[in-house]
Amino acid sequence: MRNDLTPLQVCERLIGGYPVLAAIVGYSEKAPYVWAKGGDTRDAGDIPSVRLMRAFLAHSDARALGLTADHLIRGADAAQIDAILAARQGLEAAE
Repeated sequence: MRNDLTPLQVCERLIGGYPVLAAIVGYSEKAPYVWAKGGDTRDAGDIPSVRLMRAFLAHSDARALGLTADHLIRGADAAQIDAILAARQGLEAAE
């Protein structure tokens, strides 16, 4: 599998933009902009802590958004995320 999207990009597409992600974990709206940049201990687009990953996963699970632990660690192929979004749209249309 090719991982076109970083974990942060996957969260953006499945959960919401930077302000939404920041609000979920109680951080400043600007915090995700820092996550998008690499650092000494993580690559650009990595989620900076396991606590944040758990919060995003719990948020997704509660709303059936399709985020997985693997997405938070490895990222994902854009086509895989598109398929999740398409399936969600199909479920919404059926309701």
